[in-house]
Amino acid sequence: MKKNYTKIVFDLLMAITFVLLMNPRVLNGLSFHEIAGLVIGAAILIHIGLNYRWVVTTTKKIFDSNLPKKTRFSFFLNILLLISMATVIISGIFISRVVFPGLAIQEGHAIRGIHSLSADMTLALVGLHIAVHWQWIMNICRKAFQSKEGKLRRGAIASVVLALAVLAGGIQWFSSSASTNAGDFNKKQMLQKGDGQFANNVHQGPPDGDLGEGKFHGRDGHGGKSNPFLVVLNYFAIWAAIIIPTYYVEQRILRNKRKSRLVHPQNVG
Repeated sequence: MKKNYTKIVFDLLMAITFVLLMNPRVLNGLSFHEIAGLVIGAAILIHIGLNYRWVVTTTKKIFDSNLPKKTRFSFFLNILLLISMATVIISGIFISRVVFPGLAIQEGHAIRGIHSLSADMTLALVGLHIAVHWQWIMNICRKAFQSKEGKLRRGAIASVVLALAVLAGGIQWFSSSASTNAGDFNKKQMLQKGDGQFANNVHQGPPDGDLGEGKFHGRDGHGGKSNPFLVVLNYFAIWAAIIIPTYYVEQRILRNKRKSRLVHPQNVG
């Protein structure tokens, strides 16, 4: 059970980090975006390690006719998710400006497009992945917050609230300090440039491919508000729009199967 709690906490942190990556202006801009992107890559490997037994067992039985359809669907969904996430990370390395500037491809507009498209695809696949495991998530949370007698565990709830408060405070502090540093850096740049050169830059706008106010990787989107809390709420709402209908469709299918077994008991087994 403790392992399941570890998985839930770890996956929640992964989810928050991932949605923050969807807006490259969040926190410290490109520095956070690229470094956190590599951290997510390492976190995926840890996630696979935590579910290693399921991966091995399912791989061996993937062509077994007795394997539940949901398990088979989840397996191939995870493969698609792994491919899309790998595409995001690899394409991100080739347009890197902070961590791997030496590997960056000049005029890599096509790679920027692939990066953005694969990020959107990964967002949708992650939402579907959560939806497939939603019942398991709810069961773990129910056991964590309820005793065997059905009473709420106030200590567990207080611990979660405290942890979320500390996390929110840390994000706010990092966001504030990052904004301050970015502002100081911009002021130094403005002072170093002449007034005439600065005016020209204002009229010209950011260089092609630079991080402008409304564009990233050559297109609008992956933007909006750069407040980390609004970004998290925005993309969690998108996931909710995927999770809720998927969960209820699954529940309807299960109810229909139960009714079918009651009407035609001879078909069971």
